[in-house]
Amino acid sequence: MTLGHVLRHAPAQSPQGRAAAVIDIAQDLLLRHLSERGVLTLAAFKGGTALRKVYAGAAGRFSTDPDFAVAALDDDPDAVIGLLVDEIDVTRLGPFTYGVEHRRNRRTIVYASDLGPDPAGPLRSKIDVGPPPWLAPTERPWVDVAIHRRYGGPLPRLPVVDLAENVAEKIARLNRRSPARDAYDLVWVARTPGLDLDRALVRRLAVLKAWVDLHGLATGHAAWSAPLPGARPFAPDRWLTPRKARDFDDEAIGLLTVPPPDLDDLGVDLSRHYRWLADLGYDERVVAQGRPQDRDLVLHLLGDLPGGRVTGAR
Repeated sequence: MTLGHVLRHAPAQSPQGRAAAVIDIAQDLLLRHLSERGVLTLAAFKGGTALRKVYAGAAGRFSTDPDFAVAALDDDPDAVIGLLVDEIDVTRLGPFTYGVEHRRNRRTIVYASDLGPDPAGPLRSKIDVGPPPWLAPTERPWVDVAIHRRYGGPLPRLPVVDLAENVAEKIARLNRRSPARDAYDLVWVARTPGLDLDRALVRRLAVLKAWVDLHGLATGHAAWSAPLPGARPFAPDRWLTPRKARDFDDEAIGLLTVPPPDLDDLGVDLSRHYRWLADLGYDERVVAQGRPQDRDLVLHLLGDLPGGRVTGAR
């Protein structure tokens, strides 16, 4: 693999675009390694990076921070995180050497190679391992992109959080804040034919996640902590009124997409494609109020989700 391959893979001819391309390639090789070592049987890939790898390919934005969820509700999250970190730290794959830094309960992957654009030091990205998904993870093949042919072998199917839940988590985050990257991802999903997004399920999940962001949830081994910063009751009006450029708190999205989106247009598109989130059913309207006394209803609705994974919660 040469610098020319990296530059052709980059989202923009800039140091930031080249850095994003290097990290994207390094993560591909790392995910294949984790799968071959069997560690990914314990985790499900999620977030914007997962959307790019298994749904969007070159049509999606570059996302530099890999997000995972513990796959099973009965697994010890600390043990899963430990196994992931052990397999990543001091690993050499192709032109990359990987390390993991620990600072203030945060973990950062460090990528060292001669392909990086910063002569002063290696590239970094945050790694997050969250609690288990409420829906069973699925397996997806990678969307083929040209750089894959430089990897010297096939890429395995990836265990990923169900698309409906991945989308619902982004909606719940946009209920708290306005990250441009999440808005961009949601608009891309809405515009892409063939994804067959179950709107009723996404809406139910999003309303429940907004409530849990406020009040928390726990099972025998898993815990969803609360309140999260900016947590609020689910607000249908946030999906009926277009957000303006000044409302978004992550304008760096332009570095990771080509062409960069106009944030005013992005706010209009987000509202236009997701107005259906305001069409709440009776139970959803109750939960959307965010009252702690509705926990029994929340637990009942969680138990009724497809697959019935979340039972015995409190």
